[in-house]
Order: sequence, then C-alpha cells, then structure tokens
Amino acid sequence: MTPHRILQVNALSTAVSAIALLASRGILPRFFGLSSPLLLDVVAIGFLVYAGALVLVAARRPVHRQALMAFAIADAAWVVGSAVALLMFWPQLEPLGRILIIAVALVVEVFATLQYRAAGAIKREYPQPA
Repeated sequence: MTPHRILQVNALSTAVSAIALLASRGILPRFFGLSSPLLLDVVAIGFLVYAGALVLVAARRPVHRQALMAFAIADAAWVVGSAVALLMFWPQLEPLGRILIIAVALVVEVFATLQYRAAGAIKREYPQPA
C-alpha cells in the first residue's frame, strides 16, 4: 500500500469514528463511565481535525517521510494513551466501553505500523546524502 493510500484510509477510518461518536453521543457516555457526552464530543472533534490533517498530507506529492513518522508517532501515542486509560479507569468502564477502546487501539496500531514501515521504505528509496 502506498503512503498516500495509507494516509487516506487512516483519514477515512478516523472520520468515520468521529461521526460514529457524534451520532451515538446519547448512548455512549454510560459505557465509558461518563455523565455527559462532552468528552466524547471533544474527542470526535479532535478526530475530525486529525482526519483533515491526514487528507492534506496525503494530497501532497510526494508524501514526506517526516510526515509519515509524525502520524506514526501520534497514532502510537494514542495506543499508549488507550492502555493508560484502560488501566486507570477499568472499574468505571462498562465491558462494551473496554472493548471499544481496545478495538480502536488495535486499528490505530495497524495504522501506526503501516505509516512507520512506509516511512522506512521512503528512507531506503531516497537515502539522505552524507
């Protein structure tokens, strides 16, 4: 898969997640131990901004290695943050909330890995002069 396609699919997945969060704002908070949808709304808006950034970078020709690495690091940070949230808030989370956090983290980890590998491939194709 090309770097452009990886970023585009990541953007689509992120945007779909944001829309799903917003569409289910009336029922999701209880699964995460929240009393209101405000935090999930903020996360959804963040997802939309992130998806927009992915689309902008995917439109560039060529996709720069540093951009791929930045997204790989951001996605890896999301995975780590998800693990921390699970550890810190396990008792407050409903089983469905735990499953959703784990599922999203697994998908995000796939994107982090694909972006990291694509960045490595760019480095091998176009090595920096010494």
